[in-house]
Amino acid sequence: MANVISQTTRTWMQRICMMGILQSSNKEDARRIKVVNIVSLATGILVTVYGISFYLLLHSLYILIPAVLVFCPAFFAMIWLNHKRHFNASRIGIHAIFISIILYYGSILGRVTEVQLLAVFLMSVALLIWRPQEKVPRFICALMPIICLVLLEFIYYYDLVEPLPLSETTQNLYRWMVMPVVLFLNYLAISLYQHNIMDLLRTLRSRNTSLMKSRNENEKQRKQLQVYSQHLEQLVEERTGALNKANVAKTQFINELSHEIRTPLHTIIGISEMLSSILSSAETADPQARQMAKSLSATSNNIMELINNVLELSKIEAGKSDEVRLEPFSLKEWMRNTVSIYQSIASTKSVVLHLEIDGRFPETIMSDKVMLAQVINNVLSNSIKFTPAEKNIRIKCLHNSNSVLIQICDQGAGISLMQQEAIFRPFEQGDKEVYRQYGGSGLGLAIAKRKAELMGGNIQVSSVPGEGSNFLITLPLKLSTDTDGTPASIALVPLPADTKVVVMDDNEIDHMIMKHFLARIGVTNVSFAHDGAEGVMMVRKMMPDVILMDLHMPVMSGRETFCTLREDEHLKHIPIVAVSSDAFKEQEQEFILLGMDGYIRKPVDTRVLHAVLQKLLLYDTKHINAGINGVVADKVNEAIV
Repeated sequence: MANVISQTTRTWMQRICMMGILQSSNKEDARRIKVVNIVSLATGILVTVYGISFYLLLHSLYILIPAVLVFCPAFFAMIWLNHKRHFNASRIGIHAIFISIILYYGSILGRVTEVQLLAVFLMSVALLIWRPQEKVPRFICALMPIICLVLLEFIYYYDLVEPLPLSETTQNLYRWMVMPVVLFLNYLAISLYQHNIMDLLRTLRSRNTSLMKSRNENEKQRKQLQVYSQHLEQLVEERTGALNKANVAKTQFINELSHEIRTPLHTIIGISEMLSSILSSAETADPQARQMAKSLSATSNNIMELINNVLELSKIEAGKSDEVRLEPFSLKEWMRNTVSIYQSIASTKSVVLHLEIDGRFPETIMSDKVMLAQVINNVLSNSIKFTPAEKNIRIKCLHNSNSVLIQICDQGAGISLMQQEAIFRPFEQGDKEVYRQYGGSGLGLAIAKRKAELMGGNIQVSSVPGEGSNFLITLPLKLSTDTDGTPASIALVPLPADTKVVVMDDNEIDHMIMKHFLARIGVTNVSFAHDGAEGVMMVRKMMPDVILMDLHMPVMSGRETFCTLREDEHLKHIPIVAVSSDAFKEQEQEFILLGMDGYIRKPVDTRVLHAVLQKLLLYDTKHINAGINGVVADKVNEAIV
């Protein structure tokens, strides 16, 4: 029975001490609420017990009534305030009650009350229940007991309150009864301080343990991170090496593929031009056959343009974009020639090109003719591809003080606003339906935009679906007073009739095509060799004015043949022009550095062939090659290495 009562009492005491704590989420606040509850509960019980005891001793209602009816309910009211979450009110209230007890009992009982020890206890409580950040209420509550002691001394000195009459025996008995209470309250304060310190130590120990665990975990993670970092570096290095190898393999594959495609394409284009020339001169030729020859030539040129775009994109991805090389030329004549060429392609679709050039356009400008050709050719080819039959394409060439403006307006299907940005990305077209209907690689406009930006310009597009598209090419305008770059005539001027040429190529069809091309520019004295060794013997026998040489030949390669000719004192003055399907700029630069006098890519363009031979035959090449051959041996060795 006693255990049950004890357990029940302990449970109720714990509940009373914990009142208001459940509503507080802060651990420090909960600790302060608990201090207020414990002090209120303990002093409330002590005030009641000692109030009754002193009444029995002194038989004075001045002691009993305030203790039982005022101070005891007031202490329990502080617990109720905490329960109602009025935490600040309970902290202020408990100080007010203690101050009242000190003043009241100290006045009516006199110096026998020993209120100094109670004041010390109250100052300790003030430090317990107020946070260090709450400086003002903490200072006031700690100062109030001192003020109370001063007031009591003032009352004692001036006899403002007459104390109850107590005999010496009663005073001693009262003092011995009060002393344990005051000591208990101070012990309670010390215990609460000790409990707080132990909580702080436990918290510190827990945090220190957590910090040690965190430190160990961080060290472990650091080591793992270091291992992962080393592994990642190794993986990146391996992947980078693999990517570099793949990129080299891709470049080599594209180079070989380009060479293999250009060789038969050179044959197709050459034969188609021969057929067109023969059918155009024959009066009895079937018109349908003429149209078929034109279509074959146009299709071949389209394939050539596609190959060039693939090569160009490969160079751009490898970061090997060509540098801008400015040269003076007549943009008006160049545009007329370009549109004339593309008109033959457009005529196969019954599409008409209209060229409009501002009459005030400068005669000669400075620009990169090769890059400009890539820009115009890709945009114009795109417009021709998407323009239906019996429609028109207008090309306008304008200028202002700073820019050249070339506008290409077609009457095609148009481009939606969402697709206008996608068409300038590699391998992307408007949608899959466009690819099914028109084909293409999706490279032309991407290359055109990059080339225009490389030249300091830009390409903009505006379009209305169902009505057509408008491409505006903007390039910097740089004027030139040099008129040497202006072509005097579109027709090719025949070369001297006594010009002798040796062609080295292992392909019989290429022999036939080159013979036709050379005949068109006035060169008829042509000899053909099937390999490098035969070519060297033929050169020694014929002593030609120019040598046209393929770089991939049996018996002796183009490099070996070139070195053999340059090392011969009697042959080293003869200009040598490479005619190859190797289309990369690096390959061309390699052989130009080796000492080649020219480099022509297959498929051969008659105008390019005429320009190269005309330039070589108009100058005294002995003096030119003499300057080259002075260091040819060193350059050959460096190139071979």
